[in-house]
Amino acid sequence: MGLRGRSTSTDQTTFFVTTTVRGWEQIFDTDDRLSQLREIIVKAVSQRDGRLYGYVLMPNHFHMVVWVEGGGPILSDMVRDIKSLSSRMMFPDRHGIWMPRFDDVALYSEKQLSVKLAYMHNNPVRAGLVCRPEDYQYSSAREWSTGETSPFVDPRL
Repeated sequence: MGLRGRSTSTDQTTFFVTTTVRGWEQIFDTDDRLSQLREIIVKAVSQRDGRLYGYVLMPNHFHMVVWVEGGGPILSDMVRDIKSLSSRMMFPDRHGIWMPRFDDVALYSEKQLSVKLAYMHNNPVRAGLVCRPEDYQYSSAREWSTGETSPFVDPRL
């Protein structure tokens, strides 16, 4: 049985997702690794015809707000693809870098979306990586605060 009915829910399409590295190990600790993880996420979202509304990549976890046609079952496949591809490509000598499950929250309103984006974008500030969310390179905060376009984020809501 899937978490919170995710595996059978097809009516909801926008989700806030969190997934974490095993043991909270800080393995995404270089620009190269963070850039590569971002490329993998963008590719997996695109391959499932999804839309990435927002993201933040941290040294030991990532958050994303994503739209998927088909709801929970497609979301599960998408996250599985991200975790599998990043493990195989980036850490081929390790047996699985991600915790087995991921957390998701279905977003039903623009208010919920705004709350999750603010929480997510403030992660690097809370972690002491930057002073302002829009200064963090591995986040969609700049696009959301300035309206800049990006090859990573799809602004269509």
